[in-house]
Amino acid sequence: MPRQTFIAALLLMACLWPAAALRADEFATAVDAYRAQDYATALQGFKAMAASGDPRAQFALGLLYDNGEGVPRDDAQALLWYEKSAAQGYAKAQYNLGMMTLDGRGVARDDRRARQWFERAAAQGNPDAVARIVQLAEGGDVEAQYRLAVMYLKGGSVNRNPAIAARWMQRAAARGHLEAMFGMGLLTEQGEGVDRSYSGAVNWYVPAANQGHIKATYNLARLVRLGQGQQADRERAEQLLKKAAGAGFVPAQLSLAMLYDLGQDWPRNPALAATWYRLAASNGSADAQLNLGYLYAEGDGLPPDPVEGYARTYAAERLGHALAGPNLALMAKQLSDANLAKAQARGQNYLSRSRSLAADQVADGDLADAKP
Repeated sequence: MPRQTFIAALLLMACLWPAAALRADEFATAVDAYRAQDYATALQGFKAMAASGDPRAQFALGLLYDNGEGVPRDDAQALLWYEKSAAQGYAKAQYNLGMMTLDGRGVARDDRRARQWFERAAAQGNPDAVARIVQLAEGGDVEAQYRLAVMYLKGGSVNRNPAIAARWMQRAAARGHLEAMFGMGLLTEQGEGVDRSYSGAVNWYVPAANQGHIKATYNLARLVRLGQGQQADRERAEQLLKKAAGAGFVPAQLSLAMLYDLGQDWPRNPALAATWYRLAASNGSADAQLNLGYLYAEGDGLPPDPVEGYARTYAAERLGHALAGPNLALMAKQLSDANLAKAQARGQNYLSRSRSLAADQVADGDLADAKP
């Protein structure tokens, strides 16, 4: 199978590394020697630079061992140097590692691992890697079909094309790929690449939710509550939201809290709202901190606690919530200096906990929002 060609791979290099001119000259000299088929000189130059950690030279050295140019062909050595280069993010090394893994040369054949190397290279715009993923998808690799759909949806490594994305997503979803089923639900709900249809979205969300996909469960709950794609059913929507919220999905926790808090087409229950706000706040939600602060300040659904109200609002303000600042100013007027210092210290503690969370625990705006 074809691999990344040597000269084409090496002509890019100078602009990628802010190295001294001397080092650039060394690399250029090694490339010139290779072009002249003076493999001994090329090998010597690449070895010295590869040993010092230059990923271009590591890739070049791997390719010499891969092709048997100036050295006996040695898959183990080729793999070693490709891995060193690929670990530093060098796309061409990642692609060649994918090819070696796909062919089972120097390493046990592993189609999944090969595809992952191709994905890394494709994410950097490597056209050979993109072509390889297309080939895998066309050959029936369901994971490659899903990954190709995501590539066309996001753009970058390929031109963004929602219609092509939807076709590949549907192929993967039809074969039971869980993320693809959710993806088709989302594309169908939003009318991206396919005709917009709430009932069609429900038909994709339901099997994904039945298999435990939490974001599909959350999105299905929203459509069920609003009566989009099927008859509105508040009790079923509540069950679905609790399932997603109980699994730790913060937008579901916040949605339940806001629904119980606002009581719009939903039974108002400030105590339950506070419970879900606490959970969402503990998982880093600035909205939950703000609204919980209001409930404490007003004593709505729980005993009034101005110190706790200020602390929660302080955390929301430090997390960037635009509405928290004015609330803080009003709350501060009701606190003694000692209680204000206590509230600020407690709020800083809440803030530290929130900032320690991974970003994807807080929200996933591309897939679902936190509106009730």
